[in-house]
Amino acid sequence: MENPALDKLLDYVSQCNLRDGDPLPPERTLAETLGISRRDLRGALASMEASGRVWRGVGRGTYLGARPLKFAPSLRSLRTGSSPADIAEMRLMLEPALIELATRKASPDELAELEKCAKRNAIARDDDEWQQWDHRFHLLIAQATRNTAIIALMDVVNGMRMKPNLREKTADQDTRRHFAQQHQAIVYAMMERDGETAAARMRDHLLNVQWRMPAKPE
Repeated sequence: MENPALDKLLDYVSQCNLRDGDPLPPERTLAETLGISRRDLRGALASMEASGRVWRGVGRGTYLGARPLKFAPSLRSLRTGSSPADIAEMRLMLEPALIELATRKASPDELAELEKCAKRNAIARDDDEWQQWDHRFHLLIAQATRNTAIIALMDVVNGMRMKPNLREKTADQDTRRHFAQQHQAIVYAMMERDGETAAARMRDHLLNVQWRMPAKPE
């Protein structure tokens, strides 16, 4: 899928010799420099964030590279020996709980972005495109909590899921469409500020994900 705004942003990063950890200019300045709208710029940044190439902090700006984890020493051990089933089991415990907090705090713009992610999931043409928008969807929910510890933890979980040997597969279109419908049901509950229903919808979704995983070795 072509994305001219993303291409311009990547060219800018390359031409300016920016490296991981370097900050990007404020959105208004960067959009004017690139000759694109702020809406298109946000879409390009969202794409880069979903693939782990930038991170954005509330009140801090946008930086190249992966989000620095304050809790890295303790979270790093999560990557060791974890299986897709382990990750699915952990997500089932965490995400239904955190979404209730996100439902209370999410801004209208965040809810609109979540709805956009669900729609993009519904038309994803392959597993790679699905994963991009799926990771974006779940990370946005974490970010809506405004809790840096939760965001850091979900960053690690998403990073684990992106590893080829740890990621769940959504290879067929029927599965992708079904999961996208579940994402949309989650967003609708959040828009109604119904945290209990949002949590139940997330639990149903993650149970479906877990059901498709290989059995966890005893």
